[in-house]
Amino acid sequence: MTQGIASLDRLYRDKNGIVVHVTRYDRVNQKVIYHRQGYEFECASPLILFRSRFERIDV
Repeated sequence: MTQGIASLDRLYRDKNGIVVHVTRYDRVNQKVIYHRQGYEFECASPLILFRSRFERIDV
């Protein structure tokens, strides 16, 4: 693990019902790094925006 980066394996759903896979959290910059199905690149969002737009899915 790189200092300040936590590896994660969690699923979240946005308000449109689209599921994303959260893979990392950058503690230093407070950013959530995630993948969308069918999209090859990583996505990143500031923590405050991610919390307002996504809900965790418990599986």
